[in-house]
Amino acid sequence: MTLIRETLGTAVTEPIPDDAPLVVVEATPDDFCRRIHPKLVGALRLYLGRPDVAEELAQEALVRVIQNWPKVAAMDHADAWTFRVAFNLANSRLRRVLAERRAQHRSGPPTTVHWNVDVAEVLAVRAAVAALAPRQREAVVLRYFGDLSVEQVAHAMSCRPGTVKAHLHQAVANLRASGLTTTDRETP
Repeated sequence: MTLIRETLGTAVTEPIPDDAPLVVVEATPDDFCRRIHPKLVGALRLYLGRPDVAEELAQEALVRVIQNWPKVAAMDHADAWTFRVAFNLANSRLRRVLAERRAQHRSGPPTTVHWNVDVAEVLAVRAAVAALAPRQREAVVLRYFGDLSVEQVAHAMSCRPGTVKAHLHQAVANLRASGLTTTDRETP
C-alpha cells in the first residue's frame, strides 16, 4: 500500500508498512452518520423488533453524535460509542414501556365510556371552533376542553385573566353567532 500526499503542488508517494493499522477518518459528521445509519437501524430492529422505533432511536443516537462530534471524531471506537448510545436509548425506552404497563396493570382494567354522540354535531362544533381567531380558539380549548381555570388559562397564554375573559366572551359570542347554542348558561 502507498500513501500519496501533496506538498507544495507536487505529489509525493511513501510506502506504508503492511502491519500499519488502517484508520478510517470521516471528514464530517454527515459522512459518519451516513455510513453507520443503516447498521444502526438494522441492529436496533433486531434488538427491539419494531422498525419504527428502531428508526426513531437511531436518529436520536445520531443527533447525539452530531452534538458531540469533536469528542466522537477523536475516539478510537466511535462506532461502538454510537451503538452504546443507541442501545442505552433503547433500554431506557423499554424500561419506560414496562413501567407504564405495570402502572396500567395496577390501576385495573380501563373503564369503558359509551358516548351517544351525534357526528354531525361534533363536526359542527369543530368547524365553529376552528373558525375562531387563534387566541380565542386557544382560550376556549384551554378553558372548556382542558378544564383550566381562568387564572390557569391566563398563565398558559401569558396574559392577564381579564384578557382571557375578553377572549372567552368574544369566542362564545362568535360560536353562538355561528349557530351553536348551549343548554349550559355558564358565562366566562
